[in-house]
Amino acid sequence: MLIQLVGEVGKGGWSSFSVSPQDVIESLGRPNHSPENNLFIAEKAGDIVGYVDVTAELKIGRVVLSCVVQPECRGNGVATKLIERAIDRVRELKVKRIHVNTPEGSVTARELFTKMGFRFIRRFLELRLDLSEVHVPDMGRIGPRYRQMKSGEEEKLVHIQNRSFADTWGFNPNTLEEIAYRIGLANCSPENIILACDGEHVIGYCWTRIYAGEENVTRGGKGRIYMLGVDPDHRSKGMGREVLLAGLCYLKNKGLEIVDLTVDSKNKAARALYRSAGFGIRTRSLWYEKVLI
Repeated sequence: MLIQLVGEVGKGGWSSFSVSPQDVIESLGRPNHSPENNLFIAEKAGDIVGYVDVTAELKIGRVVLSCVVQPECRGNGVATKLIERAIDRVRELKVKRIHVNTPEGSVTARELFTKMGFRFIRRFLELRLDLSEVHVPDMGRIGPRYRQMKSGEEEKLVHIQNRSFADTWGFNPNTLEEIAYRIGLANCSPENIILACDGEHVIGYCWTRIYAGEENVTRGGKGRIYMLGVDPDHRSKGMGREVLLAGLCYLKNKGLEIVDLTVDSKNKAARALYRSAGFGIRTRSLWYEKVLI
């Protein structure tokens, strides 16, 4: 029933975040996430008309909310009641900061969050690149130290990802269990992750995902740069661009035409890198925060 509800959001429903049925399935199955304790639903005549999911990121002292409401229930207080229940759960978890992300164009969501005491704190950009319009060199010309990840190297990925994103806004350090779960999802595998190596040491990576047959993509399907990072000790040497090109080369060789990614608008270095590769802004999303007293 949750999957059906998410499908109805595109017909005029209310969502605090960009959502697809696959997103919901993956989110609810995350390691250490308990839907029994952290998923709250609204019902009408036995049907689910809305839900809010509470994701606790205790390592960085925050909770992230995701809320979806059926089209017919817009404006009747369902979203407000769901978020109020989620806030009660946050208090039970003894966490002070609540974050929620919403598409910039969702005026209803923005007005609701403001009314409930949330304040705007961050803007993220959704970028897109048409691979048919850019030249991407093959991996052999980029350099021999770039290769696909192998099964059994998950711990190396955990290390480089946590090291690359330490102190980055909103990043919750990953565990081996979480990384293994994500690699095992649909449209993902170890070979989709390009590693930059210095001998036996992984010093950078480009984690891609492939979505064949994506709606609004007319030819070969769509890819996504899920994460891209470089070890702090190896930055300012052009490696970020090289590992990005290696990831784009991999996706182009898979026959994909479109590549998407998300970047924090305040990350000037990352924005400049993606702009230099030909990425352009497609949409924007806003992060709101509420600090509990």
